[in-house]
Amino acid sequence: MIFSHEYLHAVARDILAACGVLLPEAETVAEVLVSANLMGLDSHGVIRVPQYVRAIRKGSIVPGSPIVAIQETPTTALIDAGWNLGPVGAKRAMEVAIERARASSIASVVVRHCNHVGRLGAYPQVAAEQGFVALAMCSSLGDGHWIPPWGGREGRLATNPISFAAPTGSYPILVDMSTAVVSEGKLRVKHARGEPLPEGWILDAQGRSSTDTKDFYGPPMGVILPLGGKEGYKGYFLSFMVETLSRVLVGEKHPPGTPGAAGNGLWFMVLDVTAFMPLTQFRREMDDLVAHMKSSSLAASSSEVTVPGELDFRMAEKRRAQGIPLEERTWREIERLAQELEVRL
Repeated sequence: MIFSHEYLHAVARDILAACGVLLPEAETVAEVLVSANLMGLDSHGVIRVPQYVRAIRKGSIVPGSPIVAIQETPTTALIDAGWNLGPVGAKRAMEVAIERARASSIASVVVRHCNHVGRLGAYPQVAAEQGFVALAMCSSLGDGHWIPPWGGREGRLATNPISFAAPTGSYPILVDMSTAVVSEGKLRVKHARGEPLPEGWILDAQGRSSTDTKDFYGPPMGVILPLGGKEGYKGYFLSFMVETLSRVLVGEKHPPGTPGAAGNGLWFMVLDVTAFMPLTQFRREMDDLVAHMKSSSLAASSSEVTVPGELDFRMAEKRRAQGIPLEERTWREIERLAQELEVRL
């Protein structure tokens, strides 16, 4: 099923607005979700609309809740997102980080009481498009701890993504990666499509390798492996770093199944490159770095050399022109929600 990005944006916005979300906030969430679909990251796209509606109905998302800085210095801020929609809180936190970096060259912001933020790379991307370098980390506060410590078979960590963005002369360099071998959202898409998993993504509840999504979702639940395969301790170490900066430093933890357990902890750092060199020079140097990467001879199995974010931005151009594909199961769930809420599609 193929949809234009404008149509999916309107559908997501209108469904959220019908649940009591203020229109500007509904626009923000729709923009973040549909941008993920455009980039081919369907696991963080409109497939999340039903999840957000369920959370609003349960009261774990509080639309319209104020987002305030409760502790701040010229270069730092602790933001309380008030359990508003995650993309709304994360967007405001990045705006605060950019404001402080613009005034003081560098800024670090953490966010508490924040719901699921969607595509983490959406926020460093905004900073890079304004000429800043940005780094972001995201943890899960209680639910979704599907990643075992290295050597274990019980979940102790979330998929704990890291995102990095830097300006160039064209599209930003954009890293957006889980510290697990795969995000849970990609398993959700595979599950919805009835597709098998690659080897090395999950273990079942007994600690055995599996390619069946049912062995992950259970019951009993399985686990997702850390990034790195046989060297998965490296992904585990990265995830531990994310947990430190975006959960321990945030000062928030919720037992699974309690209010707030499905939320995210966030840590942002934004750097003004003009503290070190003119922005035009930085962009030129980055373009030279990209060209240097692409000058490499190709490996036997490769058709081209790409840089972080290049394939995502290329996919966005393609899907803007040709439309966004959605699996029927996802669309039927959105359609059912629209009917319940009397939203005309």
